[in-house]
Parts: sequence; C-alpha cells; structure tokens
Amino acid sequence: MAGRLVNALGSSALAAEAFSDHATLRHMLRFEAALAQAAAEAGLIPKRAAPVIVKACDPALYDFAALADSARRTATLTVPVVKALTDEVAKRDADAAGYVHWGATSQDVIDTAMVLQLGEALPPLLKELDDIVSAFANLARKHRRTPMLGRTLLQPATPIALGQKIAGWASDIARAARRLEASFKETQVVQFGGASGSLSALGDKAEPVMLSLAKRLKLDLPDAPWFTQRVRVAAFAQDAALVVGALAKAARDISLMMQIEVGEAAEPSGPGRGGSSTMPHKRNPVGAALVLSAAGRAPMLAATIVAALPQEHERALGGWQAEWPTMAALIETLASAVQAMHEVAPGLTIDPDAMQANMDATEGAVLAERATFLLAEKMGKQKAGKLVEEALAKGGSFIEALGQLEKELSDELALLGYSPKFVDRLLADLKRR
Repeated sequence: MAGRLVNALGSSALAAEAFSDHATLRHMLRFEAALAQAAAEAGLIPKRAAPVIVKACDPALYDFAALADSARRTATLTVPVVKALTDEVAKRDADAAGYVHWGATSQDVIDTAMVLQLGEALPPLLKELDDIVSAFANLARKHRRTPMLGRTLLQPATPIALGQKIAGWASDIARAARRLEASFKETQVVQFGGASGSLSALGDKAEPVMLSLAKRLKLDLPDAPWFTQRVRVAAFAQDAALVVGALAKAARDISLMMQIEVGEAAEPSGPGRGGSSTMPHKRNPVGAALVLSAAGRAPMLAATIVAALPQEHERALGGWQAEWPTMAALIETLASAVQAMHEVAPGLTIDPDAMQANMDATEGAVLAERATFLLAEKMGKQKAGKLVEEALAKGGSFIEALGQLEKELSDELALLGYSPKFVDRLLADLKRR
C-alpha cells in the first residue's frame, strides 16, 4: 500500500486508521475471540480453552510484515493469521490450540473484519455529512434573496437566488448521505458459514453459536451466509461514490466562484491554507481540490466492487478477494472528501457585491428573457422577441434600449422569480428528514 506521504491527499487520518495493519488484525482477532467464546458457550469446545484463545487475540503479539508476506502464498490473510494465533495459544496451552478457528473458514474472518472496519469508519463520516448539510442550509437561509447570475453552459443566464444554489448542494448531499447510511446498516451483518455455507461442522449447535457470535460482535445475524451474495457490499460502494459526487458538485461550483475574475465566494483561510509554492498572491481552493480529486477516484473504485458481483457457486475465486483492498481505498477516498468539505462548508464566505457587479457587467442582457415575457403580454411573443433581439443587437445597456421597461426589469422580487420559494422548499425538506 502507498505510504502516508503519497496518500496524504487521498485519505483522512480516521479512515487510514480504520484500515491500518493494526486495526485489520484487531478486527480479525475480534472474530476469533468471539468465535471461541461462542463455541465454548455452546459446549463445542472446552470452556477452559476460550479464555486462553481470547488472551492470545492481541494484535501487539504479531508481526504484521510476516503475516502479509505469508498471505501472498495462500491468497488469504486468514491462513497465516490463524496459524500465528494457533502458535501463540500453544505457548500458553497446547490443548487449547486445537480449538482455534473452530468451524469457521477464511472468508468468515475476512468478511466480518471488513464489516467491523466499516462500522468503525462510517459513523464519524455520517456525522460530518450532517454537519456539512446543516452549514449549507444555514448559508442558504441567509442568502434566500441574494441575487446572483444563474449560469448555464458556463455562460450568464437568468438571475437566481444564491440560496437556491446552496440549498441544492445541501439537498443532494443529504439525499446521498441517507442512501449511504441505509446501505451501511445493511452491511453490518456477521459472516459465518464455515467451509461452504452449511456450518455442518457445528451440527445442532450452529444456531446458538451464530447468535452468540453476532451478539458478541454487535452485528446483525443474516438469514444465511452471504459468501457469494455481495449486493450489500456493492450497494454500499455505489452509495459511497454518490456521496463523493454530491460533495464534488458543491466543490466544483465553489472553485469556479472563487476564480479571481468572478470573486463571488472564498474558502476559509488560515496559516498556509491555499498557498502556492511559488506565487505568494494565490489563495487556492484547496478543499474543493481535495473533493474533486476524490471524485475522480471514487466511481472507479465502486465499479471494481460492482464488477466483482458475479461470484462462482458457494465461495468464489478472485471476486471477494478484490473487494477488501478496494473497499479500504474507497472509504479513505470518501473520508478525504468529507473531511475537506467539513472544513469548507462552515467557513465559506460570500461576496454579494461581487455577485451584483457580475450581473451589472452584462449591462442588463441577462434580463432579456423577462423583458420578452413582459412585452409579450402587450404585443405577443413573436413581436416581443424581435424587439428584444434588436435591443440586444444595439449593444451597450440593454435596459436603456428598452427604456419603457426599466421599472419592471429592476423589480428584484420579479427578477428572482420562484427562486426564494425553491430555497424554502428545499430547506423544509431537509428539516423533515
């Protein structure tokens, strides 16, 4: 895996820790400890063996590099982990070593560890997404009637309320976050099926062991093992990518509004933030850059997981093995985007004067649509359209060219149309959620 320096712009410390070597082994050993306790409770292994196994489930006892090297030879990290755990238990109690990993298979450990890692990484990110939505909603409320240029195909269009743009960001981020939270909850299930999903090695003790294992790990118990039923995982991956995309929509707009010749918005400043290595005058949109960088990676990572859905028979070759490293990269990418926007949203500053100046720079041309409809009430749309085209062709001030409409065209409430009400509706929907 890439080092921290290479990945500094692609992850957050929290997500990196959730998928660190220590966390990975900790969660794998959590499964083994819980399994030993559940099996002892059901009478499948001697009760005295469980605490010995549990005590050996300490990540600090193991050599991460040696485990990783051995994993390449068996195509699964579980094999060397179980061997190392068995050796560690044997140091304490040779008989207890024979009861390590009782009735489980490699994929049980790997899948459950991945689920536990998601359980560690996601809740803080969901909380930060809520904060982002709230910050944008507050800003939208403040600018419910602040006029700005609407822009279509990157060109000036009819004016809108700034609040509508920002409430739109909040609405889509909230929508994506709700999907992510729902699919995240569906992933929080234990994986336990044994060799091929029948748990035949446990006989009539399968049910109590499953129940106890899930309870100890604080995971739900699915109806059956999901070795090759990976829709839960793929749906979560897709929803993670959607969140990054929704954040990137806001980041794209913010970066364009920050261009010096536009000057309508600015990310929060601070020592060293947004600086250039060679141009002291620059204030770069660094938060937007990190989010947009994540948006370039997330869809492809999610696509890799979706591509792994067709898995063979009861347990697959290559499919589920592709998911874990990809999921780690996806969550780190998601976390990078969320953390970046979590810094930007509450500190985003707006310059209404610059917005007005940008509208004024069009010399009223952006009012052409409204002028056409006002005139159409008196002379019909065709004649009105011709008159407006002639006024635009003269150049200079469009409002002066249509002097008879100067009062109507300067009506701010009419200028924004339904935009402030759209702000109200978007914010009311966010409040209902």
